[in-house]
Amino acid sequence: MMQSGSKFEQFRRLLLICITASAIFSLDCNASELSEVSDDGNMLNVTIVYRRALLQSIGDKDAVKEPVDGISLHKWLPLLLGLAFFVVFAYFVNRKAVQSAKDKEVLKILAQSPAPPNFPPMKDVAEVQPAEVKQPELFFFVEEKERFQMSDLLEAQADLQGHGLCSSLYKVKLKNNNTIFAVKRLKQSPLSIDEYSTFMKKIGELQHQNLLPLVAYGFTNETKLLIYRFQPQGSLLSQLEKYIEGKRDFPWATRLCIAVGIARGLDYIYQMCEGEKVIPHGNIKLSNILLNEDDTPLISEYGCSKLVDPKKACLFNVHGYAAPEKVLSEQSDVFSFGVILLELLTGKIVEKSGLDLPKWVRGMVREEWTGEVFDKEIAKNAKYAFPLLNISLKCVAHLPQDRPSIAEVLEKIQEVSNVHDDLSPASTTSVESTPKCLLHSVVPEEWETPGSIR
Repeated sequence: MMQSGSKFEQFRRLLLICITASAIFSLDCNASELSEVSDDGNMLNVTIVYRRALLQSIGDKDAVKEPVDGISLHKWLPLLLGLAFFVVFAYFVNRKAVQSAKDKEVLKILAQSPAPPNFPPMKDVAEVQPAEVKQPELFFFVEEKERFQMSDLLEAQADLQGHGLCSSLYKVKLKNNNTIFAVKRLKQSPLSIDEYSTFMKKIGELQHQNLLPLVAYGFTNETKLLIYRFQPQGSLLSQLEKYIEGKRDFPWATRLCIAVGIARGLDYIYQMCEGEKVIPHGNIKLSNILLNEDDTPLISEYGCSKLVDPKKACLFNVHGYAAPEKVLSEQSDVFSFGVILLELLTGKIVEKSGLDLPKWVRGMVREEWTGEVFDKEIAKNAKYAFPLLNISLKCVAHLPQDRPSIAEVLEKIQEVSNVHDDLSPASTTSVESTPKCLLHSVVPEEWETPGSIR
């Protein structure tokens, strides 16, 4: 920076000298013009010079004669142009010197600064692997003879059955023994691999006749897998649709057995979680209730509410089943189960229509058209259907505190099933109980509904 200042000072002095010389030269020329010398050697009066200029301005050409020895414009103009060029040249030379001084100062500062850290080449960075990479594995909850390898699963024929924001479902047929499985692929999960493994071991240990058993779980570096036995009967949704289309019978006894089975499965979930943190199902609906070859209901998707990211809005995707409070709890599962009971009684499907079934049924009851809510098959057994309607209306109460627990719902449904002579022995409970007035034990008294058992 000192060198830069010195250069600027030299340039300023040079420019001052040039300007001074130019001024002296100009004054000398002007003085020569105004002080012409006469023939006798005396200085001409300024008045005479002025008179000549005035006569010239009015067109008298003979009035003014250029002195022989005077200095005129064409004699000193080249000197002025040369001086101007020199000034411009000196300016650019000085500018370059100043910039060079700045560059040298920057280099000096960088030279005095500490050296930057040595980073590995880009090729080395690209080759760095994670500290721990889990290899693809499958963990089974079935006997050895039923197990297979991840490679068998990846090479199997797979047909997409459905997909959503958080998961996809495939029907997979193994090549070696033609066994068919339902494989659920989770797209994203908030759990780490270790957390996922710990949680799935707890789910796999749950064994109940109304829960879809988990055959195995697995994972790769990019996804997590849940493996179940494929149920050829499909879901309760598909069976109810077939009934509406006239492709199958769906009698009252079958529907009541299904209602009892679902309630038992949900009650088992909450009984097993007693003393531990409860894990609600969170997605009870017709398509998540599968039926085996005997029409026994199997609750699927249990535990999946913990495996998906709640921020993705994967839960409560079917608004017709979601409780108003939009939270995961036993009370919200009771609400969803109440909607399923209403679907079994009315023959109306919520999942695809988006119908607010609880509101519709309450409106029919309020207008004293209660008997009209039943499906034609259920209307034949209205004597038993009315108590079940009372239970379902209690389940879909707007406030969570007004809903019964799963255990209470199971108890009341079993009371209905015990007085029905047409139920199969496998689907009835061994506990004998006397029918009670379900209207007053489950539904508030102001909800008086005709047909309750007395």
